[in-house]
Amino acid sequence: MSKLKVAFVRNWIDEQREKGCRVIRSLEQWIKSLEWVSLKSSSNFELTVELQPAEREKFLNELAGKLTADFGEAEPWAHATFSGDISGLAVPVASKEPEPAPVAKVEDSLKAEKKSTNEPSPKKDPAEVVEEICSRVPVKHSRELEVYVRETAEVIPMLQKMGAESSLWHQHLLLAVDAGYGRSEFLSDLAQLYKTFGLVTGDINPKSVREFILLPPGREREDDGYRVNWDTVLAAAQDMEHFNTRNGISRVVLYIDISAWLPLLATVEGKNRLRRLNSLCGTFLIVFRVPSIEGHILREAADALNDILNVRTITVPPAPVDAMIDYACGELSASGFQIAETALAPFEQLLLREKVDDSFFGYKTMDKIVQKMIFNKALANCRRKAEDRTIGVEDLDMASCSETDDKPVAELKKMVGIAAVEQRLNEVIVQIKTQQKLAAKGKKVARPAIHMIFTGNPGTGKTTVARILARMMKQAGILRKGHIVEVKGRDLCGQYVGETAPKTSAICRDAYGSVLFIDEAYSLFRDNYSSARDYGREALDTLVAEMENHRDDMCVIMAGYKDEMEMMLNGNAGLKGRIPYEIEFPNYTREELEKIFFTMLDDTFEYEEGLEDAVHEFFASIPDETFSSKEFSNARLVRNLYERTWGKAAYRQSLDGGELHILKSDIASAMSDSEFKKLLSKSNESAKIGFDA
Repeated sequence: MSKLKVAFVRNWIDEQREKGCRVIRSLEQWIKSLEWVSLKSSSNFELTVELQPAEREKFLNELAGKLTADFGEAEPWAHATFSGDISGLAVPVASKEPEPAPVAKVEDSLKAEKKSTNEPSPKKDPAEVVEEICSRVPVKHSRELEVYVRETAEVIPMLQKMGAESSLWHQHLLLAVDAGYGRSEFLSDLAQLYKTFGLVTGDINPKSVREFILLPPGREREDDGYRVNWDTVLAAAQDMEHFNTRNGISRVVLYIDISAWLPLLATVEGKNRLRRLNSLCGTFLIVFRVPSIEGHILREAADALNDILNVRTITVPPAPVDAMIDYACGELSASGFQIAETALAPFEQLLLREKVDDSFFGYKTMDKIVQKMIFNKALANCRRKAEDRTIGVEDLDMASCSETDDKPVAELKKMVGIAAVEQRLNEVIVQIKTQQKLAAKGKKVARPAIHMIFTGNPGTGKTTVARILARMMKQAGILRKGHIVEVKGRDLCGQYVGETAPKTSAICRDAYGSVLFIDEAYSLFRDNYSSARDYGREALDTLVAEMENHRDDMCVIMAGYKDEMEMMLNGNAGLKGRIPYEIEFPNYTREELEKIFFTMLDDTFEYEEGLEDAVHEFFASIPDETFSSKEFSNARLVRNLYERTWGKAAYRQSLDGGELHILKSDIASAMSDSEFKKLLSKSNESAKIGFDA
């Protein structure tokens, strides 16, 4: 067998990605369809295959045809080179060399930089260092960062020749980048770049980059060594300047997160701080950081900084889900793993849920997920005595991602007490499908907006129905993907001025082709928006624009209490006019709650005769005023009771032995817990009823 490696020019891969073409992913699928070729490995820019020597020329000819047909390349080999067993091939191999693929992981480079200063570092060629930096995150995903790195490497030798190296330490940066998108790695790489050109003494180590987050104005107490006030930053700048002057420069970058000071940079107070900072620098680079914010806010911040210092603005946009999947696939491939085709859609759903969480930190979170998948696969291999390197759905560490997409209608029918909701949703889908048929016949019938309002108390099934509806719309051809992005209303709001609109737009981008479900949407609305720090109006305005611009490719479902949702709609005419459907989820009756309880129980456990009477007695004992309260948690209460009951049974069984069997005594024991006693008390109307799961 022979091995062939195909390496593509990075710029060409990036150009194709901007057009929406995933070259490597497409070629992987194509190669897997060829019975006579085996795909051994792949990365962001390379593919390695194994095949019989006699089949090499046939493979390269068919690959050339594939590149021409799918990507419009008249000269496909202008963007690729080959290595491996290529001797005697009739297909010409281009002389144009691709840019090197990533040669090392970020964590490996950081470990190398932290070696003892007693161990001399080998001299590296500057061009090689530049290519290494540009092949790693975040530079390889940010054209602006790559241009900056290459221009810096280009100008340093000229400044050295002219004896004007000091000019470098007066060319500072303003980075607009969210947490987790490679900022620390970039700062370390930047310090290494200066070291490569002989501008820095000693080896690069953690002290080469000093990082601080400015506390909000008025908070003059240091919380720790990282979140500090301006005085601490200025003292650190003075220390760096003195240290560098004595040692010929070894502390390279002062990083300052100025997010909390955005509104004050142009004030007298802000200008005074910047003037003081400017007077202290001259032997190190200052990198200011803000999150992804609106363009005009970013320009205002840059103008305020440039009044005092020379500052270059660079934006590193948050990576979309597609780019994150490509990154994960590349990291898996580098470790010798790949993800199964059947796992890609569930993996995308996993990432969508991770991304809307405040604990999502870009590539760092992706590294965590990748390592967890590899660990799960290794553990599964141990149990199966296998050496499988393909990540499947079962390795994603997310039980809900194994849901099938072929029976959403049946799942909806199984739900208790929502017959009216089911009928209304079916009407909506039929109307949209009818419009599509009329349009196909040339009839000019505008497609109705598919955005919706779900109103109802907690636990009435709003979230569950939204998840099923997303899959129904995919099955009906209304939505391209049929995923669901679930957020709370305030999740759309940023922490700082100008951050809310980009954050809301980013969440909407992830929901294109799918459902965006916004629970507690009314939290975005205030009667008079009196607070200057309340960004709800900004989020709603951005959301309205997204709903209009992508009305054919996204379904926004806003959910919450009926009265609060009506108040929000009445206060925002633009929002109200774009949501044609309102679906009300009524409270469950006592009988329906009983049915839900036994539906849960029947799926897993056996129980003694007469348990029905005990359950009936429990729900019958709940006061009427509790049932009518807007805080009553409906099906959540049922799930709590179910879980508490079988938990009591499991404990009893562990003492008595035998099979797990639910007894009347188990539910009686569960109902004796304080949460349920409060529920049955008429005097406890102010408490949260049913307690949240």
